[in-house]
Amino acid sequence: MQSLRGTFATRGILIVIGALIAIAASAVTAVAVRAGAGGSTQTSVGAGAVAGPRDTITVVGEGTQNATPDNALISLGVSVRRPTAADAMNSANAEMTALLKAIKGQGVVDADIQTTGISIYQDQQYNVIGYRAGNTVNVKIHHIANVGTVIVAAQKAVGDDIQLNGINLQLSDNTTQLKGARQAAMAAAAARAKEWANLAGRHLGKVLSVSEVIGSGSSSSPCGAGGQCGGGGGAPVQAGQVNVTVDVAVVYELND
Repeated sequence: MQSLRGTFATRGILIVIGALIAIAASAVTAVAVRAGAGGSTQTSVGAGAVAGPRDTITVVGEGTQNATPDNALISLGVSVRRPTAADAMNSANAEMTALLKAIKGQGVVDADIQTTGISIYQDQQYNVIGYRAGNTVNVKIHHIANVGTVIVAAQKAVGDDIQLNGINLQLSDNTTQLKGARQAAMAAAAARAKEWANLAGRHLGKVLSVSEVIGSGSSSSPCGAGGQCGGGGGAPVQAGQVNVTVDVAVVYELND
């Protein structure tokens, strides 16, 4: 009899445990359902709150302003050939010292002179081995009218070993040209965007973004691209015109 009572007690405990497990499972299921419902609702709200991709049009406008350059950057140097490397290097150093003294005598200051190259290499001509040494500097001249006199002074200082590697004409201040080029570029972009909007049967909205690329002014070289000019130099320099160009990429909103 006692054994029977123990069996009933054990069964009762198991029933209670089973009921508790069922209740817990039901609660978990309910929580899962609520969480799922809440998540679904939240996802729906989030999706509704995030706007879809805008209808946009991207165009590029270009603006250019011309001006007369007032600065010049010339590349000057010496190139000498001697029987030995030591002789070539010593001669190039001596001649470059003379060249620098000559152009400084024309009013060029140290801040406007920068060394751009030093070289020495074996040079064989008609089966005779020699060595060629060179030294070059960039010289900034603030008044184009002085370019000729600076070149002549350099040539007189070193004779036939002079090297003139080109000239770039520049603007000392392009602030005004940049401002005008930006205005022209934006106007060109707006006109182009309006034209495309009309072709698409839409209306042009507000500007969403602007990006610009500034182009450098054009330059010229009397020696040709990458060419080297020897001789006396001193030829008249025509300033001509340089241009400052701004390209602007503008993204506009399109409306119905």
